[in-house]
Amino acid sequence: MSRLFRKGADRMGFHELRTPDKWMSIASAVLLAAYFLFAMYALFSPSSDPQQGMAQGFIILVGLVLLSLGGALWFGVARQHPWVVRIIFAVSIFPALSQTAQEIFLLVHRGQ
Repeated sequence: MSRLFRKGADRMGFHELRTPDKWMSIASAVLLAAYFLFAMYALFSPSSDPQQGMAQGFIILVGLVLLSLGGALWFGVARQHPWVVRIIFAVSIFPALSQTAQEIFLLVHRGQ
């Protein structure tokens, strides 16, 4: 079984990527999956808000964008296009970094 996986992974081009690009693709895949799961949690959570329909439509749009970014990441890894992997990494890491930076800013300026 391991041999089949390894053979398939070799055909996908993951092992031909440079080490930073491998880590970028793994981090991007994990972040995109986490964002998608969070969006699905928000989509299926019960609410009595009258604007729930508009919110669900937007969440579906966000889910489709996340799925298309995941597809682009797969394409970049499978076809060995490191520039695609790097762009998807930059797009997927930005929300996590901006939230972290905001929390650090609030922590530093809390006492002032």
